[in-house]
Amino acid sequence: MKNLCCILFVLITTISFAQLDRRIGRTPQMNNSNSQKKVDPKEAALNYLKKELNLDTFQEAATKTFIEENMKEREFILGLDISEADKIEKLTVSNEKMNTQMKTILNENQKVLLEKLKEKNSKDKKKKSKKDKKEEKDELILEEN
Repeated sequence: MKNLCCILFVLITTISFAQLDRRIGRTPQMNNSNSQKKVDPKEAALNYLKKELNLDTFQEAATKTFIEENMKEREFILGLDISEADKIEKLTVSNEKMNTQMKTILNENQKVLLEKLKEKNSKDKKKKSKKDKKEEKDELILEEN
């Protein structure tokens, strides 16, 4: 009985050390800190507008407030139990509200720049949607064959 206990003890410790030894010699996987960074969308939007529109400190503070209000309203709208079309309509109204608020604090040059940014953004979205549609068609064709 004593020998059996000793054998079991040696066997268990050997197995546990063997599992630890598997890690030796392997290179540890480094976490890529760039992909792990969480970017605050409010700060990202504010920094982008600040850079593109050359906002002064008053405009920056007001824009930050407008963005925060818009984000809260967006979260509320997305949490509602309504159809997707109604959500889209409400989000559009919310964005238009923010744009009118933004235009009240911007000078004429900044208003023109803001309009150009919105046009560029809408063109980029259209390009992405066209690419997505094309990829879907290609996938359907491949599935049929």
